[in-house]
Amino acid sequence: MSPARSRLPLRALAVLGAVASSSAAAAQAPAWAPALDSAVTAELARTRTPGAQVAVVVDGRLAYSRGYGVADIETGRPVTEHTLFRVGSVTKMVTAATLTQLAAAGKLDLQAPIARYVTELQGRKVGTVTTHQLLTHGAGWLDNAVAYGRMGEGALGEVMREVGDTLFITEPDRVISYSNPGFSMAGYVAERAGSERFGALTDRLVLRNLGMPRATFRPLEAMTVDFSQGHVGPPAGDGTIVRPFTENTAQWAAGFLFASAGELARFTMALMDGGMLEGRRVLAEQAVRQMTTGHRAIPGSATARYGYGLRVETVAGRRVWAHGGAISGFDAQVTMFPDQRLAVIVFDNRSGAPLRGITDLVAQRAAGITPAPAPATPAPREASAAERAQLVGSYAHGPVRVTLFEKDGALMLRQGPGEMPVRLVGDDRLVTVPPQGEPTTVLLVRGADGRVEFLHQGLRAIPRQR
Repeated sequence: MSPARSRLPLRALAVLGAVASSSAAAAQAPAWAPALDSAVTAELARTRTPGAQVAVVVDGRLAYSRGYGVADIETGRPVTEHTLFRVGSVTKMVTAATLTQLAAAGKLDLQAPIARYVTELQGRKVGTVTTHQLLTHGAGWLDNAVAYGRMGEGALGEVMREVGDTLFITEPDRVISYSNPGFSMAGYVAERAGSERFGALTDRLVLRNLGMPRATFRPLEAMTVDFSQGHVGPPAGDGTIVRPFTENTAQWAAGFLFASAGELARFTMALMDGGMLEGRRVLAEQAVRQMTTGHRAIPGSATARYGYGLRVETVAGRRVWAHGGAISGFDAQVTMFPDQRLAVIVFDNRSGAPLRGITDLVAQRAAGITPAPAPATPAPREASAAERAQLVGSYAHGPVRVTLFEKDGALMLRQGPGEMPVRLVGDDRLVTVPPQGEPTTVLLVRGADGRVEFLHQGLRAIPRQR
């Protein structure tokens, strides 16, 4: 069917689909449910997003699960609480659970070089990194997120056995730098250590074990049940369906899981209860502890660290575990407040338009958690001559090239054909001053001598070249 065929106004479709919810959730709706429904509906209209799904865990139990809007703008199929969404990098917490389950069973040493398991990597530098470094984004590997690639469950091994030392952007353990290939390799380590294909291994150790019957990595399985299409479009316009449907089996472990918000809620329930779910142990206590320990510091925050597939942070005295996800046509956010046994899972089916304020609203209404105020930051200022000398240089991460240079006594940033002024904010960040559009903040990671060694944005490090 052509994308232009049988198109209804997006807002009309959102209203049409907003009635979808489970009868059980509707019959036992908590007092804050109307406010949540109103906020989601408003966000769908603001972002022109076709559909969304929200699940809420309160006191360790599923309190609410509902679909909103439509799964497909061409057919008007409503999103239900059972609709499968692609969850992007939220997948990483599930992958981490598979690896830590293997470690708890004695089948995998997370601190051993990965060449112990992927023997084809022996003699290559890439084989010397550890699974721990991969799971914490500390291996020093570059990042790429490839939406289309090899298919078939043998593709993971075909790609990972071929990797070379060009994956390195810096030495291991120097700085956290988000790497989708790192998590893909972790998935292949699991496959070799567990002697089973990654998809089947994760089904057995995590998904089915936690009572998640529809969650799957396999698009041909997802398409036999209720699943959402992904949508893309300009900020002020209606979206179109992503075609062809994204698939890259070699990066399943990094971001290709299909799940419903209600199923992911079960995962959060188990994680917040130390691996127990409905009176039964479903994740090893050791596995949960390893996942939720903050192993690696995140620049720009005094309390945030990266665990295994999770951001682990203390906000206003409360522990928060979270991870977001984005993949062509979809956004996802999972946030847990483990001390309150509260979790909020939000999925939507339009790229680049995450729904704002939903987690804060639920946290406040369901558990009295008031959003922490944004920390005060100094006003942007011009860099001094000495500061410019510390910053000026070339930085690169794969194809991303950034140059900081001086022009007429001011600090400038060049990326591609464009250049723009930048200002310092405090001592540890830059803010761009674009001719149009929103400013962008870039964190600075300095060496012992004060010289900037990395630019840092979106958890990705851009190492200094000279």
